[in-house]
Amino acid sequence: MSFFAAAGICLAALLVAALVLMSGFGLGTLLTPLFVLFYDIKIAVFLVAIVHFSNNLFKLGLFFRHLDWAILKRFGAISIAGAFVGSLLQAELESETLKIGLGILLVILGTVEFLPPRFSWSLPKKLDPLGGFLSGLLGGMLGNQGAVRSAYLLNYSLSKEAFVATATIIACLIDATRIPIYLLSYYNEIVVAWPYLIATILSAFLGTLIGKWLLDIVTLGAFRRVVAGSVVVVGVAMAMALI
Repeated sequence: MSFFAAAGICLAALLVAALVLMSGFGLGTLLTPLFVLFYDIKIAVFLVAIVHFSNNLFKLGLFFRHLDWAILKRFGAISIAGAFVGSLLQAELESETLKIGLGILLVILGTVEFLPPRFSWSLPKKLDPLGGFLSGLLGGMLGNQGAVRSAYLLNYSLSKEAFVATATIIACLIDATRIPIYLLSYYNEIVVAWPYLIATILSAFLGTLIGKWLLDIVTLGAFRRVVAGSVVVVGVAMAMALI
């Protein structure tokens, strides 16, 4: 990889990390196409997973004290189990129809945030374990786990910081289950790519700090609309088979 190509990826990592901190997802989705330009798709997914995991750990360090432990216990833990089952089922199921259906569901869930208060609704908390498992299952089968997770977390009256912290720790736990598997298969590739990987990770850290500054100046209402809007965009893209 040339110096200018590496610099371009680092700049992209900085900008994307800054922009997606509020949505709770998107770093891996947006960085993977860039890495695919220089690496085999499987290697690219692995390298981006390391950037994603490293940045989430950094983000978790910034927001850990805001973590909502109750939601993590009710929703987060079982979503990881769902993601594992979904990843096992991925190769056995026809994903296109499911992806369209999930896209439509994301559009509905995201749109609710823009409705007048008298039309708003939320799912009862007793459904949290089921919602956690299904969101993980669908995410594991179809990808875009972050979008599904953020859509469900909008169901709660969380502060901006609690939303980011809770979404981040769930993402960290899911990453921690898949990266060791990648390492067994692609260890040699990470040794070769290590300098570029470190530079990309540090760029993402800087972007996350910028994103935290942006988070501090937006209102809770604006934050929730950003998340909901991001969920709707991903839902439309999935329903139209664009991703």
